[in-house]
Amino acid sequence: MDSCIGVEQDLDKALSKFNALNDHTDSVLHEVIEQVQNLKQEIAKQPPDTPLSPTQAMVVGELASRVKMTVFQMSTEHRELHATVSRVGKSIDRHFIADYGSVAPKAESFCSDTNRPIMEQAIAQHLYRQGLEEVGDAFISEAKIPPVERTCTFAHLQRCAASLMEGDPTAALEWAEARQEDLMHSPLPFTLHRMQALKLGRTVGVGAAIEYARAAFPRHAARHERQLQACVCALAWCTPAAPAPPPAYQHLLDPKALGAEAAELFIREACALLRLAPLSALAGAVRAGARVLPALHDIRAKMTHPHVVAAWADDELPLEVDLGEDGGGYHSVFACPILRQQASEQNPPMRLLCGHVISRDALNKLAMAAKLKCPYCPMEQAPSEARQIYFS
Repeated sequence: MDSCIGVEQDLDKALSKFNALNDHTDSVLHEVIEQVQNLKQEIAKQPPDTPLSPTQAMVVGELASRVKMTVFQMSTEHRELHATVSRVGKSIDRHFIADYGSVAPKAESFCSDTNRPIMEQAIAQHLYRQGLEEVGDAFISEAKIPPVERTCTFAHLQRCAASLMEGDPTAALEWAEARQEDLMHSPLPFTLHRMQALKLGRTVGVGAAIEYARAAFPRHAARHERQLQACVCALAWCTPAAPAPPPAYQHLLDPKALGAEAAELFIREACALLRLAPLSALAGAVRAGARVLPALHDIRAKMTHPHVVAAWADDELPLEVDLGEDGGGYHSVFACPILRQQASEQNPPMRLLCGHVISRDALNKLAMAAKLKCPYCPMEQAPSEARQIYFS
């Protein structure tokens, strides 16, 4: 925290100096431009081909000298600003001296006979998952690795999301309409129809957008009344001669912002519906590693007790990493939330039908005859329906 405060102070100094220099430069340039324009107007009053009077020549010379001096002062101040910005970088280097090599895995560990095929498969799956089929094919061919499943459901979702980012909801609407019943309680269909209506208002006309809204919005009016009213009002600013929209409608009239919001919602809702992980194995591992490295470095620096050093003996992650709403949590060691015991080969983690995971010992203790009630939700099931989870 002290390091962050130190860098923030240096950054505030640089921003303050930049803003002051910007205001001063604008003022000086405005003054010089005004003087030049006044002199130009005064000279323009003279008849054509009339030589300058000694007074006018002196004024022009003084103005040229003043402009030259102003440019010199501005360049000097700019160099000083550059030095201030450079000090921010030096401050970051000074306050954040971290050697992550002690906690990051060694590169050689990815090249072993056991880990290299896993890494190659993860890279190929990530490429296909992102819709980069040609790149994935070239990677498999040149790396000479076993074929990977080429058709990936997520690749189609990624293409729909990419179209949304570009402002085109057509592909995503087709996908959502095909699963209309499953998305009955989801905000995704309304979000896509709203984006399509606003697109029609910008490209075709407000009349076409209103006609589309009358056909698509009635079934969503009860659940999205306020958003529907805002969308219809925003159409008033889609006409060519419309003034700048109020701040309340700027987001709706910005295709990039609206597309990014719709793409994020589409990926989240589609993955939840199809039971797909929003992150590939490779992306999840990279995000977990990037987020956990600073914490691991800080923990290692503080763990100096001899009895704690043993925690670094195994290739396991000694703390949980939160990957956000999309990524969930990541942990290479499972601890039973019921018995608070670490799983082992004799007491492995067991996944219940509802998706919650407990240890086998906890499952045996909670089972009553042929019934087992999940400790986290009301779902009942047979103990034999639980499935063991394996960590690779």
